[in-house]
Amino acid sequence: MRIFALELNNDIKGIEIRKQYIENLISKLPSPDLVVLPELAMCSYIANQEIWQYADSCGKDTKSWAMQMAAKYNTYIGVGYLDRENRDYYNRYLVAGKDDVYGVISKSEGESAVFKRGYFDNIIKTPFGNVAVGICYDSRRKHLYDNIKDVELSMILFPHGCPADPKKPDEEQTTIDYFCGCYEDAFSVPVVYVNSVGKLEDMPGVMGKMMKKQGFTMNGKSKIYSRNSEPIYCESNAIIGANIIILPQKRIKEIHFHGEDIIRGNWFFRTFVLIPDTKKQLKSYEENR
Repeated sequence: MRIFALELNNDIKGIEIRKQYIENLISKLPSPDLVVLPELAMCSYIANQEIWQYADSCGKDTKSWAMQMAAKYNTYIGVGYLDRENRDYYNRYLVAGKDDVYGVISKSEGESAVFKRGYFDNIIKTPFGNVAVGICYDSRRKHLYDNIKDVELSMILFPHGCPADPKKPDEEQTTIDYFCGCYEDAFSVPVVYVNSVGKLEDMPGVMGKMMKKQGFTMNGKSKIYSRNSEPIYCESNAIIGANIIILPQKRIKEIHFHGEDIIRGNWFFRTFVLIPDTKKQLKSYEENR
């Protein structure tokens, strides 16, 4: 399969404007078989309640657009979007072809002031096999691993809207390489990491204040992890392409977790800062949705 990850500009706003922008990139792809877009590609990553104005209604518009793009460019496509269903807002991702939407994944541990949380599934059954999808923070959590560890997979997608300190690019790259590498080693299938670039919008809570103080931005660093791949070179830096033989595989290795996270973190910060702050933001979500 000829797989392309599109590293989108997060500063471009408006659903219709972004549709045109994304299609312009897709039109430049040489014979794509699968196009992989980042988390919240349709509306851009906005980690506060202002994003609600861009919500789809049960995915109707996004599904229709995705199938149109798939038909027009003879490809499959993965799309991140904001959805509203039964008065709740979900951070979602779908994979579609020209005739069907094969499945929709909801982010389990979404930004607590903005999205409905839960323990959601992570597998989409497609014509080219089972595809595991972990949206941003979910890709680091044991819940994802538990959901997919006994499933035969063809591919793993990690669509992100992930901010980081632009002054520490090596640290960010090392982290991404580590958890993506863990999944590539364990399942022996391609892992597609795709992130956006641009400004980080204001985020509520302690984490938001810390990120703003340190000047966090969306830094991209999109990459397709696969040992059996041939790079496809494109003129645009926003396009990452690879030609890969897809062979469904069962897991061959265990992945070690530190509690519920694949990355060893600051236990004190998580326990006494992050958890209380998350509870506060959940209350804001329930009061304002």
